[in-house]
Order: sequence, then structure tokens, then C-alpha cells
Amino acid sequence: MLTQTKLDPQQLLASTLHRLQEGAEHINPVNELINQWSDALGEGNLTLENVADELFSLKRALEEGKAPKIAGSLHTLSKLTKQAANEVSDVGLVGQLLQLAQVLEETSKQVTEAR
Repeated sequence: MLTQTKLDPQQLLASTLHRLQEGAEHINPVNELINQWSDALGEGNLTLENVADELFSLKRALEEGKAPKIAGSLHTLSKLTKQAANEVSDVGLVGQLLQLAQVLEETSKQVTEAR
């Protein structure tokens, strides 16, 4: 369960990665997680703004329950996460971002296959 405290992006990344690796059922409530990421990303970086925009697309797709849109959004988030990994200099952060990108891509494939 998510706490109400605002996490910094590094903490939120570690928490999200851990929960995704346990399985998609561990990311509920997903709307709260998306809102936390939106707060943590802030503004001023094009890649991060694109991620925030795509998170809102994912939120809408989840609300609609449309698997193709959910899978597409997860795939886009995976690509944007890889792009973000190429833009940071912290080696530990790069590793976590690449790991997150892989988990997002795998989840996208699982959603596609479950249709």
C-alpha cells in the first residue's frame, strides 16, 4: 500500500520497480501511483513531461479498461524510460531506469497476450 508521504523520484523509482517485479497486482491503487509520479516528475525536462503525459494516457486507458490502449501506453512508457536512462549520469539510476523499462515492456506484452 502506498503512503501519503511524497517520495523523491529516486525513492519512487525503487518502490515502483519493486512492486512491478512482484507483479502488476501490487501496483494498486494505480491512480495514486500515477499521481505520485506526476508530482515527482515536475516540469522543465521534455522527456519527463512526455512521461507525465503518457502516464495520464495510461490512467485513461486503465479507466476505460481497453487492453490495446493499456499495452500501447506501457510500451510508450518503456521507450520514454529508456530515453530518460540515456539522459542521466548517475550509473545506479541508469540501471534502475533500464530495469523499469524492461518491466514495463514485459507488462505491455503480458497485457497484449491476455486479450
